[in-house]
Amino acid sequence: MGSSTTQKLNRLSLSNDNDDDGAHQHEARVDIDTADAVLQEYEKKWLEKGNISLWITFVFMVIGLVVVFDDSNPKLGQYLMSFGLFGFAGGFTNWLAVTMLFVRIPGLIGSGVIPVRYVQIRETVKDVIMATFFDPEFLEEYLGSKLKQHGENVDTQSQVKGMVESPEFDQKLDAKLQDLGGIPEFAPIMAMGMDPTSLKPMIKPFVADLGLDLAPLLKEKMMDPKVVVDINEVRDQIELYMSVRMETLTEKKVTRLLEFVIRGHLGWLIVWGNVFGAIIGVISEAAGQTPKYH
Repeated sequence: MGSSTTQKLNRLSLSNDNDDDGAHQHEARVDIDTADAVLQEYEKKWLEKGNISLWITFVFMVIGLVVVFDDSNPKLGQYLMSFGLFGFAGGFTNWLAVTMLFVRIPGLIGSGVIPVRYVQIRETVKDVIMATFFDPEFLEEYLGSKLKQHGENVDTQSQVKGMVESPEFDQKLDAKLQDLGGIPEFAPIMAMGMDPTSLKPMIKPFVADLGLDLAPLLKEKMMDPKVVVDINEVRDQIELYMSVRMETLTEKKVTRLLEFVIRGHLGWLIVWGNVFGAIIGVISEAAGQTPKYH
C-alpha cells in the first residue's frame, strides 16, 4: 500500500457521540466516507495485478481467435486460443469468487457472504477474543502479576504506622472509648471511677503493634486477585462492553473491515487462476482435448 493510503488509514478518526441528555459517551467510530475513499485507492492496488493478468489472457484469446479465423497458422491459433480462453476463464472465475465475498449479486445464491452474515461474523470475533485473551485463568494470572508488581512497592507497615500516629486515628480512638463507657458491660469499671479515656495510653500501643503485625498479611491479601476482585465479574463486564461495541459494527463496517484485512491478498487468486488456467489450456490442446475453434 502506498504512503498516501497509509496516511489516510492513520487519519481514520475516533469520535465521541453525545446522548440526548448531553452526557458524553466515548464511541470509537470509523468515518465511513474516509474509509470508502481509502478502499477505492486500496482497490486500485489489489486489482492492479489481477486486472493485468486478466487483460493479458484476454489479449491472447483475441489474438488466438484472429489467427484461427485467418487460417494462416491454425495450429498456433489453437494454442493461443486455448492459452487465452482457459487462462481468462480461470482468472475471471476467481475474480467473480472474490467479488462474491463482499458484494451481493442478484441471482447468484451464496454471494455477499460477508454482508449477509455480518452478525455471525462479529459475534464470532467477540467469542474468539473473549476465549483467547480474557479466559478466567489468564485474567487471574495477569491481574495477580500486576497486583504483585505494584503491591511490592507499597510499604504497608509504614502506611499503618503513619495511620496510627495521625490525628484522625486519635480522634476515632477517643470516640470509640467514649462509646465504650456507655455500654452496660463497662458500668462496673465506671463505678470504680475509671474514665474510659484513661485507657488510651495502654490501648493505643497495643492497636499499633497489632496493626504492624497484620500489615504483611494485609499486603499479601492485596496482591491476591481472588481477594481484591471477582474474576468472573470482571470478565462479565468486559464481555458486556464488547457486546455493546459490537452492536455499533454495521454491515458496511464489518465488510469494510474484512476488505482492509484480506482483500489486498486476493488479487493473487486472480493471477494464479489465469496462470493455472492457461497451463491447463496448453496441456489440453497438446493432448487434443480441446474443441476446434474454427
